[in-house]
Amino acid sequence: MEKIDKYQLIAMTILFIIGSSPLYQLGIEVNQDAWLVMLTGMLAGLLLLFVYIYIQKRNADKSLYQILKRHFGRWIGTLLAVAYIFYFVYESMRNTREFGDIINVAFLPSTPLFLLMLIMIVLSGYAVSKGIEVFFRVVEFLLPITLIGYLLLVIMFVSTNLIHLERLLPILENGVMPVIKAAIPKVISFPFGQVVVFLVFWNHLNNRKVLTKVTVLSYLFVGMFLLVFSILNLAILDPTITSISTLPMLRSVRLIQIANFLERLDPIIMMLIYIGIFVKMTAFYMAAVLGLSQLIKMNHKMLTLAVGGFIYAISFISPNLIHHLWVGFEQNLKYHFPIFQIYVPLLLAMIIMLRSLFSPKRKRGTRPSPAAKKNGQT
Repeated sequence: MEKIDKYQLIAMTILFIIGSSPLYQLGIEVNQDAWLVMLTGMLAGLLLLFVYIYIQKRNADKSLYQILKRHFGRWIGTLLAVAYIFYFVYESMRNTREFGDIINVAFLPSTPLFLLMLIMIVLSGYAVSKGIEVFFRVVEFLLPITLIGYLLLVIMFVSTNLIHLERLLPILENGVMPVIKAAIPKVISFPFGQVVVFLVFWNHLNNRKVLTKVTVLSYLFVGMFLLVFSILNLAILDPTITSISTLPMLRSVRLIQIANFLERLDPIIMMLIYIGIFVKMTAFYMAAVLGLSQLIKMNHKMLTLAVGGFIYAISFISPNLIHHLWVGFEQNLKYHFPIFQIYVPLLLAMIIMLRSLFSPKRKRGTRPSPAAKKNGQT
């Protein structure tokens, strides 16, 4: 079985959660309190992360699909496994279309959308065909490039005096409930709940003792990272402008102007976003291929082309970027994704917990009766 180490897991966790998240202002419906929405979603997502880790710890050597069959039974487990495969395919499709639309709208309006998405799916499919170890090593290489790029953006934002923190005031003007409603389940579902896909990969970790520590610390780091960029968007553009911007971070970057020569830094943010989208869509793509491979007992390399072709085909469902984003933020995050990210994992964790409490092994491990002690039994 292919193996990954803790540094590769750190890199994957950070880049996966980052994805395209910095481009958007999550929770903008509560105006200047949107950064609190991000904070609330991160903390709620942390609780959900512990649920995922608990599931994996109780099934250390198994992937998500095997866990589902083990605890839900052959038939229900297989149906849920198939549902998760389609969920991962859909998530990968959303990233594919998102990349194509963003590049098409912001940079290459004359380039056909089908060509942009084709390039993305071919690169991603190549990574999937090479397997988990190769993909995770590539992500490990991309992490420092990404973090340095975002750090440079923050430095340039600060040096150009674009940040006005007074735009974050007043805090909790309408109370705490609007913040909670905006965070749950939408911000949990994107990006934090998407970590459920790691249940496909965690069993490949070569040192499973570090799973909790590595994953939680990586999660907290990237959560604070996203919180900083949420604050930056609000402090640079103002909540009113941010609320009407489709891609507020891109708009913020275009305001950078240093010494009348360093400006129009759009390509930098797009390179960083491309890395994030590539990592996330490939992770979902690979999870779907591995799941299908386990179900029909076929080599994952043979399935890569078929699954990739399906992802590419359904990427044309939405007529434009606005419709694509509306379906994602107003439908998927509220009603569809929580099924796979919250409800099924919670039910699975409850079943695992109840089985551990009432399992025969636990009963056999109870203290012997006085009569047994008297007869010398242990």
